Amino acid sequence: MTLVIAHRGASAYAPENTLRAFELAAQQGADMCELDVQRSADGTLVVFHDDTTERWDGRDRPVGELTLDALRQLDIGGERIATLDEVAAFARERGMRLNIELKGTGMAESVAAVVRAHGIDDLVLISSFWEEALVEMGQAAPHLACAYLMGVQTLLPDVRFRETWPVLALRRAGVGTWHPAYQIPLLLRVLPVVRRAGYRVNVWTVNRTDVMTRLIDVGADGIITDTPDVLRRLLAEHAR
Repeated sequence: MTLVIAHRGASAYAPENTLRAFELAAQQGADMCELDVQRSADGTLVVFHDDTTERWDGRDRPVGELTLDALRQLDIGGERIATLDEVAAFARERGMRLNIELKGTGMAESVAAVVRAHGIDDLVLISSFWEEALVEMGQAAPHLACAYLMGVQTLLPDVRFRETWPVLALRRAGVGTWHPAYQIPLLLRVLPVVRRAGYRVNVWTVNRTDVMTRLIDVGADGIITDTPDVLRRLLAEHAR
């Protein structure tokens, strides 16, 4: 059965990457919550997507140059920024699986330490666009499952080749899961081949039901979506 993976929580209905969005995703039947992690200026692992705070306060301030206290002042749709420690506690309490996206390198040991402290190793999937970050995680915590994110807007031939035939990169990074964007050319043809090569495939970020249906039909292991309730209903209908 295809997993329902809530993109930054149930982000179509609640402020993204907040505890409210993760709780709502659980209520809507999500199997896993996807979230973004980066480090604040004082070393705290915070759950936040953008490189700067501009989308939320109109100020072009890099997240990595702000302390946790400063970041807590942001108004995220009426919510505040969560820490990875807080989300890990939520996951332990709810038995919710987490897809933790590393937004850069140099965080593997710290992220693994939080996961270990909350005893949620078996609930966690680590992902990143950064191959170096995945290699770091493989060295820091080889028992944690990892996924390689792909799907960027570029015309570079080497990137396009990697995205349409990812197995070599997956092997090089030492991961067991591929996270392609649904817009990658020929994805519906490549996905079953990658699965037959022994990799799981979770596709992001899919909100159209016709695309969801096609991905379910070709055997996607998971679909990352802003609307976990919609995907859950579609899967129920598909199973009839």
